[in-house]
Amino acid sequence: MRKKSNSNSRERLLDAAAKIFRERGYVATTMRAIAKEAGIEAGSIYYHYGSKDDLISAVLDFGISALLQSLKQAIETLPPKTSPRRRIELAINAHVSAILQYGDYMLAMRRVFGQVPDRIWKRHMSLRESYGDLWNGLLLDAKQQRILRPDIDITIARLFLLGGLNWTVEWYKPQKQPVAEITQTFSSLILDGLLIKPDTKSMPRRR
Repeated sequence: MRKKSNSNSRERLLDAAAKIFRERGYVATTMRAIAKEAGIEAGSIYYHYGSKDDLISAVLDFGISALLQSLKQAIETLPPKTSPRRRIELAINAHVSAILQYGDYMLAMRRVFGQVPDRIWKRHMSLRESYGDLWNGLLLDAKQQRILRPDIDITIARLFLLGGLNWTVEWYKPQKQPVAEITQTFSSLILDGLLIKPDTKSMPRRR
């Protein structure tokens, strides 16, 4: 799902670049193809970006920055006594909402993984780590308040959680179910699990 930004040529160019990088990957993408998608002359790209490396850097940074902003807005305005569970639920909704709003950027990040020059990827990874740190903080708080199981590895839990959420952009159909319903189901699956918990009060005692 592309971000709508017809009023600004730079934003329109970045949208076009995200779409082409998503479709072709980093190596096969040309400035001419991006210009055609944006509806501008190829030479006009260089008014905004000096090279394809500059463009992919901007696409990667925009994508992860959108996630950071969405998550921060979701949790920073919450009352101090908001429960860890509620914070995680809102974080899940913020993440899924962002990846659906900026789908081309998210898919471009996945497509070019391992293709871009090391210097670009290392710069981008610092932003990804900042985003991961926010999630680690949410999960660690839940663990410290004994909401999360004590044996859970925070990093693995985060990677598992975000990996599952990220696939939403591949299959989600807005006409079938609202985002809020989808994210509520995700929250239930992640926080409560799939299995029915036995009613220990009604179970027969072992002899």
